[in-house]
Amino acid sequence: MTNRILTALTLRIAGIFLFIKIFDHFGSYFLSVYSTAAMSHFAELLKEPIDKFYFTGTFLTLANIVVSLFLFLKAEWISKKLIKTDKEIIAELSPKSLSKVILMAVGIVWLATSIYLAPDFIEYCVGLASKLNGNENADIPDISAPKYILRTIIALILIFRIGKITDWIIKKI
Repeated sequence: MTNRILTALTLRIAGIFLFIKIFDHFGSYFLSVYSTAAMSHFAELLKEPIDKFYFTGTFLTLANIVVSLFLFLKAEWISKKLIKTDKEIIAELSPKSLSKVILMAVGIVWLATSIYLAPDFIEYCVGLASKLNGNENADIPDISAPKYILRTIIALILIFRIGKITDWIIKKI
């Protein structure tokens, strides 16, 4: 196995992960939109908010499907762009190679989660800025912003500093 194949495999796993995340909110999102729209009394009162919610949610769901399928189908192409030299991966299992595989997989999955949650984080930032500017009616979505920021930073560090982190882990063992 080469490092390009391993990278392509990890990208496919991230694509599958993103695709599976669609089903996490699929039922609640579409059920709430269509059941609310079905009630004629509430449909007139909530027409504008429901339309905005429906179109935004549908667009994000379709964008998620496109990104996940792109990661899954074009994993080799992306791995060729990311990995310039194609080196054979040694089959022996050492603490260093195992650490690299685990850390890289965690980094890519966390980065995929961050990409998936980016619209929620942007909505949180907009709501927080509106609230801080004096708009008392501003709605701040329920998202753990520190967790989102920390996971994104750690994922990027794991991906781009994998060699140094693995060397540090090996020194501690």
